[in-house]
Amino acid sequence: MTVKADSAPLHSHAQDYRTGLLWAFGGTAVWSSTALFIEVLNRDFGMTTVELAFWRTSIITLVLGVVVRKRYPGSALLISRREMGVFFLAGLVGIAIFALLFNGSVQENGGAVATTLIFCSPVFVALGGALWLNEKVTLAQVIAIVVILLGCGLVAGITDPTALIKSPLGAIMGLGSGLVFAIYILIGKVVARTERRGGLINLFYYFLSATLVLTPLGLIQEGFRLFTPALNWNGWFLLITLSLISLCGYAFFNASLKYLPAAISSLIQTLEPSMTGVLSLIFLGRTMSGLQWGGTLLIISGVVGLQLRDLRSRKLG
Repeated sequence: MTVKADSAPLHSHAQDYRTGLLWAFGGTAVWSSTALFIEVLNRDFGMTTVELAFWRTSIITLVLGVVVRKRYPGSALLISRREMGVFFLAGLVGIAIFALLFNGSVQENGGAVATTLIFCSPVFVALGGALWLNEKVTLAQVIAIVVILLGCGLVAGITDPTALIKSPLGAIMGLGSGLVFAIYILIGKVVARTERRGGLINLFYYFLSATLVLTPLGLIQEGFRLFTPALNWNGWFLLITLSLISLCGYAFFNASLKYLPAAISSLIQTLEPSMTGVLSLIFLGRTMSGLQWGGTLLIISGVVGLQLRDLRSRKLG
């Protein structure tokens, strides 16, 4: 009797951990395909950064609004002032400000450096998780972060460390994009711990907040052209598909935060540039150099090695 009573919680905990891993890997895999759609919409249809961010966020908000209205009773959509503040902060920081900082980083640093600087986020998440969420930072996590950051740099094609400081403004924007994404992850972890509603309701308010922020910004930059993008049927299909894929990525990743420490979820998310590189090779015919493949192996080794060690320690515990 004693053995069964003790093993049940351990089994349940290990099962929850595996569930969290599946959600995190699924979200990362889905997110990795968004870069291909964004590139085509920018290149072939001339959508600007703000225009694309506004329409993608608006479509996701509309879809989520319809889904939650049909799936949940009206009372479930009522939120307190505290929840309103948390949801608005998540949408403002994790969606709206993140998009603006990342786009600015791309302009200042180039895509390769900007992509690498985003994945400083596991460092911020690990520190924030330790300070505010009482999550332990292990030596294995520190080693994994170093290995993964090195791998991200190689995948992005960076072989000269001075490329990371091309300009002070670019460095601020690049590190800022990693910081605000880390804040989004930590907010999501807090919401997941105290969640009284469905995850889709949380996402709805996140994206609604981001839409409310991006609308005036878009009008300032684009004027009323913001509401009439120059898209044909193919363009609208790509934009809607991109929006749905992005929604799935956010939903999967947020679900992982129920089961995993924030630092682990953010480390898994660093697989995204490697997955994007493979998809670009398959669908766009872009080749990867030996160093980029080496970086991919470093990222995979860091993520998988950390998970195997964590799973082994949980079984022994």
